Amino acid sequence: MPAASCLTRKESLLAKVVPFEATHYNTARFGKDVARLVAPPYDVIDPVLERKLKDDRLNVTHIILGDESDGYCVASRRLRTWLDDQVLVKDQGKGFYIYEQKFSTPDGSTRIRSGIVGLVKLEEFSKGVVMPHEKTIPKHKEDRMQLIRAVSGDTEQILLLYDDPSGEIESILLKSRGLEEEQRFVDNDGVHHRIIRLSDPKLVERITELFEPVKLLIADGHHRYETSLEYRDTMRAREAGDEERPYDFIIATMVSSRNPGLIVYPTHRLVNNVGPELIAKLPKALEKEFRLHEFPGTEELATSVDSSSESAFGVWIPSSKTCLLATKRKAGPSENPMEDLPVWIVQERVLKNLLNYTSDMLDKKVNIDYVKGTGPAKLAMASGEYQACFFVRPPTVQQVMAIAKTGQKMPHKSTYFFPKIWSGTLLHLF
Repeated sequence: MPAASCLTRKESLLAKVVPFEATHYNTARFGKDVARLVAPPYDVIDPVLERKLKDDRLNVTHIILGDESDGYCVASRRLRTWLDDQVLVKDQGKGFYIYEQKFSTPDGSTRIRSGIVGLVKLEEFSKGVVMPHEKTIPKHKEDRMQLIRAVSGDTEQILLLYDDPSGEIESILLKSRGLEEEQRFVDNDGVHHRIIRLSDPKLVERITELFEPVKLLIADGHHRYETSLEYRDTMRAREAGDEERPYDFIIATMVSSRNPGLIVYPTHRLVNNVGPELIAKLPKALEKEFRLHEFPGTEELATSVDSSSESAFGVWIPSSKTCLLATKRKAGPSENPMEDLPVWIVQERVLKNLLNYTSDMLDKKVNIDYVKGTGPAKLAMASGEYQACFFVRPPTVQQVMAIAKTGQKMPHKSTYFFPKIWSGTLLHLF
């Protein structure tokens, strides 16, 4: 056994990851293919997709998105009915789960991303056990708080990253790949999802030990994590006693930062309602701090951004047919690694310094939208709704981990980890 696994747990230093009895759709009734019942995370479901998913009266979107007319009151009653009618059932005996996703990348290669699903004890960020990497948007947390209060539980998993140099957790995942799944489905992006249950007592104990010395980074789910912290504090104030309660934990899929299936896609910045004179003067204003290279069209610009240095970004202004690649004039890495990220450079050096955006505007997503991928960004720009698009390279996983360890938070929507962890697969109810 590695020495790190024998450490006595110090609450301020080490993670606590435990097995649990998950609640999930009754596969004995509906079969293992749960495609009609599950859904993407709440924050990537647009109104059109929501209506489509809710056409099935048992789809989890009826819970995670509720109803605009009454918030989550009906969602709460519906969840209790599903439990009473055994639409949803709870596993007997604690265990961990494997969440496996097989998918194709844009270059045609096949990747498999696997993670351990368990409960993680909620810790304040100041303790350094669980680390954030992005800023959150207040209104999103308010919505998630309404949901958690209504249903008394976690209806979606968050995605956490960890670094395990020994590779033992990854080895367990590989050895378990041949086990029969409890659930499976293929989503609209062609991703194959599988859920496998691990209940062997010795294996469960070993997994718990292996997670003790690690630190965890929030990849997806910042709003849900911060909401769960606030909910925990509220409940602790109401209930006496120091013993651990179900709301002291959050359900998470934990993936190694070394997993070959861990992919980060770019999230481009599209702006509107900016003063026309500022947009017109932007190329000239950029020259003071950046070297500019002009391209004949957006396809060439986007390709150049993808293959450029990590600090470069693209500027597309349709009204003037401007397609520019901007790179910092100052050579070499910055003392602060955050300042080398294109998402930070665009936010601080361009949006704030040159286009008069404020932190409050960005926090509230005023006059800015974030779009994943070059194709969707071009499609959104074709609507004529936006004045400019800033193409950015995504941070690497190593950059995300390194910056999180400094205690800094990246700008909103700096990362888009793919594939997403789907809702409705496994729930943690209090």
